[in-house]
This record gives sequence, structure tokens and C-alpha cells, in this order.
Amino acid sequence: MAIEIHIPETEEIKSAADLNHALSHLLPTIFAYLVSFSFIGAIWYQHLKIFGYLKGYDARLVFLNLLLLFFVGLFPFSATLISKNSDVSMFPFYFYIGIIFACLGAITLIENYVFVKSRSFATEFLNTTDISAMLKKHEERKLAMIILSMIIVCIIAFNYIFAGTIYTQFSSIIFAIFPVVYMILKKRRERRG
Repeated sequence: MAIEIHIPETEEIKSAADLNHALSHLLPTIFAYLVSFSFIGAIWYQHLKIFGYLKGYDARLVFLNLLLLFFVGLFPFSATLISKNSDVSMFPFYFYIGIIFACLGAITLIENYVFVKSRSFATEFLNTTDISAMLKKHEERKLAMIILSMIIVCIIAFNYIFAGTIYTQFSSIIFAIFPVVYMILKKRRERRG
């Protein structure tokens, strides 16, 4: 992803001030890189934890991994898109959020396949090892995906209703609702079960 970070070629760099000016224009790109790298690192960590339980694989698991890899591979493009075009329209932001959503969806599908649907190729330790923490995390991720899906639908509806007005720029604020709703529903689930 760092390959996507380029000093603007149109600027002549003759002094330290010129370099600082050129680098200041890269701050959105560098920020998008840091966010993307952090998110990919979290996905990779989760992936390693899941695959620590396995002794083999099958065609469906390979397909689910390739699906995750496909979406992770879109991060450099989406990070560049959001850093260079975010002032033109909201599409780059939505595309970037869509990539994050797709990656979370893919890792959720992998978890569901490994821990819920197909324990047949899990290690012999899976039956004796307590996987309740992983199953709890999987349930939390499913809840987060449901809430995020509802918020995305609300944003699409909001943008459709207010298309062509200044209010469409405020639709990204709706994402701030996500952590609040998630924490409320998570606490309710913990009290029930």
C-alpha cells in the first residue's frame, strides 16, 4: 500500500519549505494508509487466530480466503481514492467503508464456516479446547455486521431522499451512531445470556 504514496510530481522541490509543502499534501494519503494498515493488521490477526485451530482445508475455505484477499487487495485503490477525491463527492468515502464492510463480512463467513458449520477439519484440540471465546467474538461480529448493514441502508436512503442538497454531506455522520447502537445491543445481549 505504501507504493501508492507519491510526492506530487508537478511540484518543484528546491528547498526544505518546498518539501514540507509537498509532504503536507500527502497527509490525507498517509492517514488513509495508516487506517488501512491498522485495519488489515486487525483482520490478519483475526485470520491467524482462526487458522490456529485448523489442521486442513477444503475448496470452500480456500474460496472464502480468496474472497477476503480480493477485498483486502482493494485497500490501496480505495485509500488513494478517498485521499485524493474526498472533497469532490462522498463516493470515495462510501467505497472505502464498503471495502471495510466486505472484509468484515468475509472474515465473518470464514469464522462461521470454521467454528459453526464445518468442524470436521478442525484440529483434535478443537473438541477439547475451549472455543467459547472465539464463538462469542463471532457472535459479536455478526451483531456488528447486522447493525452496520442497517446503518448503510439508512445512509443510502438518506442520500436518496436528500440527493442534490447539502445534507448529503452529513450522511457520513450517521456512522457515528454505529458504536453507540453496537454497545447498547451488546450490553443487552450480555444481560440476557
